[in-house]
Amino acid sequence: MGLLEFQTDHGRIAISDEVIAGIAGTALAQCEGVVGTVPRGWRQGLAGLLGTEAHGRGVEVSAGDGGLELTVRIVVAYGVPIPEVARTVMRRVGEAVRRAVGEERVRVNVHVAGVRVPQGPLPGPSGPAAPGAAGAPAVAGPGGSGELRAGPEDRGTNLRG
Repeated sequence: MGLLEFQTDHGRIAISDEVIAGIAGTALAQCEGVVGTVPRGWRQGLAGLLGTEAHGRGVEVSAGDGGLELTVRIVVAYGVPIPEVARTVMRRVGEAVRRAVGEERVRVNVHVAGVRVPQGPLPGPSGPAAPGAAGAPAVAGPGGSGELRAGPEDRGTNLRG
């Protein structure tokens, strides 16, 4: 567990990485198109996609002389403009962390780890059945390779509630 430390005239302030990650995760929950987060490593990420997670899950924080650097691993909804969602995440997470901890040098890196595909036929031109059409939502994995089908008890990480 790392700490972001500030020395003041009245003493020392230390903020844990988990607190910063929680602030970032709360900002992520307000980003349109983001449907979940994934912790580092795909196998660990499966647990993040399929279970109920804390808001800071999928956020890594490192502090150095250059300020704070956050890496967020997100799952986006199928059909959203990914670059636009990533820019929104960078802006909102950066603003939230800067405001909360008082550090102006905040860099946010976004890794899109998957796409949540809806049940049923995909919107757009008709074609072969879409992944996940016969069951629960499918999630395209790293690099878009493969898919994961969630079982009935697996509801995914819903950042909005």
